[in-house]
Amino acid sequence: MYAPVEPKTPFDHDFADIYKTHCRRVFSLCRYLLNSFDAAEDATHEVFLRAQRKLATYDPSLPFSSWLSGIATNHCIDLLRRRTTEKRIFEVDGNDAANAAPSAGISPLGEMMAAERGHDVRNALSRLAEKYRVPLVLAYYNEMSYDEIADTLGLGRNHVATLIFRGKQQLREKLGKSGKEKRSGLSE
Repeated sequence: MYAPVEPKTPFDHDFADIYKTHCRRVFSLCRYLLNSFDAAEDATHEVFLRAQRKLATYDPSLPFSSWLSGIATNHCIDLLRRRTTEKRIFEVDGNDAANAAPSAGISPLGEMMAAERGHDVRNALSRLAEKYRVPLVLAYYNEMSYDEIADTLGLGRNHVATLIFRGKQQLREKLGKSGKEKRSGLSE
């Protein structure tokens, strides 16, 4: 006697369940890439609409979250390219501040310190130039290899490595400055 085994793929679930499961991660990725809370909300919804239309092209042998992250990354990069083109055409200054949610910790003090440090990192990341922020987010948040980032951005691997290196340098400088400002504010 045998019991039929039903395959466990995203196709077995209602798309609303897929949205509930992956929405937060996709939104966070979009927020880091676009550096704007409002633009990230719009992008997240567009990513899920695109994913729903292309669900038939998903290969179940690969992780669903990676496939969805790829759609999100490509969509956000398209938006950034469009935004850059619009800036050149209309000379619009696009400075959106990212809204940040505090991170959780074990103890109240640990929670407060983690939230403050996370806020500092997100703040410093949002102040980086787009050409440094995007590769950093793809490498460390989306866990893409340099080759994958190079393919996604249409750049050479060495160029990506240079952008990430310079982005990390600038991020360290910005974090160092914000740390010094806080310490000098406490000593007064």
